[in-house]
Amino acid sequence: MKNIFIKVIIITFVFISLIAFWRTPVSLALMNSESYINWMDSLNFGGEETSSSTNYQLQDTAGEIGTGEISSTNYAGLIGFRQAEADPKMTFAISDTSVDFGTLSTSSVSSDSITITSTTNAVDGYVTTIYETENLKTGGSADIDDVADGTVTAGSEEYGIRTSGTDGQMNGADTAITVSPQAVASHASWINGSVVTITFKAAISSLTSAGAYAHNVTLISTGRF
Repeated sequence: MKNIFIKVIIITFVFISLIAFWRTPVSLALMNSESYINWMDSLNFGGEETSSSTNYQLQDTAGEIGTGEISSTNYAGLIGFRQAEADPKMTFAISDTSVDFGTLSTSSVSSDSITITSTTNAVDGYVTTIYETENLKTGGSADIDDVADGTVTAGSEEYGIRTSGTDGQMNGADTAITVSPQAVASHASWINGSVVTITFKAAISSLTSAGAYAHNVTLISTGRF
């Protein structure tokens, strides 16, 4: 029996913001000086702080124009009253916390998969990393070599992972898990329900030592607020 046990760490950031419960509609003109120009003001005529039911709570604003996300290499901005006030949120879910390869064989590649799902309203999205504390090994000194050529192949002693899904960062090749964190999933802006599949793969050769192999890997998901 070959088992991998997965520990999950979720890093979130909590901020407290003071918001106004009512703002009188005001029409503003173009503002400028020698140093700046404000091309567009925000014009509002309504909104609620307390729209809610058993399953949701909503803060809304009516009448805004020119809102949305703007960004470049050096900055990111959320334009609009509600966007500026949104409470930071990050959720992360994993389908299983263990991976079981069963009995390895020289004639085939053994694999097992998990899915990770991330949701965040962070301006710069999120990143999920993975790392190991030691190689996939027995209780003694025998271990299974990390994949080095991009493909775990039957008959060769190799172990690694590959991702699939839009936000997967190891979609193109089987990749070794290392003691240094590596990105397995990432998205550059807010996202609702980003799903990435991580497939663990292992193969052995005729020279691989018999035994029960296992190790621990850690997933850390971080919202980039």
